[in-house]
Amino acid sequence: MGPDNFFSSDASHQRLNSDLPFTFPTHLMDYVLPNELVDGMIAAGGKKSTVSVKNLLLRGFYSGSILGLAVILALTVGLKSGQPWLGSFLFPFGFASIVLFGMELVTGNFALLPMATWAGKCSWGATIRNWSWVWLGNWIGTAVVALLMAISLTSGWTVDPASAADGGGMWQQVAAKIIALNKANVVKKYEDLQLLGFFLAFVRGVIANWLVCLGVTMALVSKSVPGKILACWLPITAFQSMGMEHIVVNQFLHTAGPILGSGVNFGQVILWNFIPVTIGNIIGGMVFIGMLFYSTHRTQMENVLPTEHDDKLERELAAELGAR
Repeated sequence: MGPDNFFSSDASHQRLNSDLPFTFPTHLMDYVLPNELVDGMIAAGGKKSTVSVKNLLLRGFYSGSILGLAVILALTVGLKSGQPWLGSFLFPFGFASIVLFGMELVTGNFALLPMATWAGKCSWGATIRNWSWVWLGNWIGTAVVALLMAISLTSGWTVDPASAADGGGMWQQVAAKIIALNKANVVKKYEDLQLLGFFLAFVRGVIANWLVCLGVTMALVSKSVPGKILACWLPITAFQSMGMEHIVVNQFLHTAGPILGSGVNFGQVILWNFIPVTIGNIIGGMVFIGMLFYSTHRTQMENVLPTEHDDKLERELAAELGAR
């Protein structure tokens, strides 16, 4: 293939820069420019606001269930290796699959739907509808995995997780770790501190979803599967390693904990974890990713898209963001 064939002369496929001797055609670049990304996210957000309740629940179920399994993997690897960071490093496989399959994760929607609303392609009523059903779908997915894992980890309720303290098997050690996390992240860190604890849960929720939405947004910047996985991996690893509060991960941990016999009731879980963490996740995603990117990269569609409509880019963004 000669250079004349490789570098297309079609202006609609080039981003012109008179200072360069040549430019790459956009269809050959594994990269979505920030303004194209934001405009695509806005368009997809408008479509997501009309997704049926059935699909919101099904896609939400997948996301919650896969994150529950990812948590179990992270805990198991961390305990077996004695290196908790290794479990955190493997944890993002669940998030990567959500991005690749276009599923519904409420924390990502906390950034996406407001962007569409500000652009006039959605309403706050539709945004709240989406958030509510996806939150529920995520919780149902985590609850199913929590129940199944509780049965597995206790060998059908025949083994007490407390036996891990006396040298029990790996499954019992994982169960005991979930119980310890449930107690620590509801009672010790938050309920015991009362108003300060509520505020701390909120702040950690802000940081967690700032990082999670950063990971998802970075993944959308790449058009290749390896690029998407690599881009989202580090921010997700960071929030997990830092011990921040992500509502869907918490839905799993703080549903599995009581099922395993932690003694923490769901009223405590909802008041001292689910409510402040959800509010924090909303602020983290909506303000620090959605509002920031919208404010600095939002442009009129006709000013950023090539004259020849890029159907491939639109399909990729729609699939990645679940707007199908």
